Amino acid sequence: MIYNNLFGLIAEGPSDHSVLTNILVGLLGKEVFDEITELQPNFGESNTETLSKFGGWYKVFQYCQTDDFRRAFADVQYVVIQIDTDVSEHTHYDIKQIDAAGTKLSPNVLVERVKEKFITIITETFGSLFLETIQDRIIFAISVDEIECWLLPIYYTTKIKESINNCDYRLHQKAGKFEENAGDYDKISKKPF
Repeated sequence: MIYNNLFGLIAEGPSDHSVLTNILVGLLGKEVFDEITELQPNFGESNTETLSKFGGWYKVFQYCQTDDFRRAFADVQYVVIQIDTDVSEHTHYDIKQIDAAGTKLSPNVLVERVKEKFITIITETFGSLFLETIQDRIIFAISVDEIECWLLPIYYTTKIKESINNCDYRLHQKAGKFEENAGDYDKISKKPF
């Protein structure tokens, strides 16, 4: 089958799209840049204020229950689903960060539980047959705590690069002043040297 693009991105917001795009370009080369399309939020919205209304973790879950999600698999070869875990205990996200004994979940267990939630949502919405046909084409980009944690290795060589707490603060310490927008996140998610 021939697809319009290689990757379709479903993310919390425009800044997350920038990070994901730079990761894909860093892994696969510059030529992949033109093979990436934004599914959620859609950059077709030109007004930043309007765009922000269509972002957030809740919108990621909502989008994965829409016909737009189902149709995306006809246009793109791989769908990347990004979500942070920092608010996983909120209503509608509903994933506890501790187990029944009160022990904090390991990052791997937390990520698996988030993936399971998406699998359940997709199955309940579209059925198990649909899931079977597209499951190998979903790439989960589950950020333990926040996507800023993924950027720490660009700026730190110490053990801080492995942090999964206070990443936004730590990133600001090394990357300098930046705002939560696509342009700034595009700059800080590229290797600065």
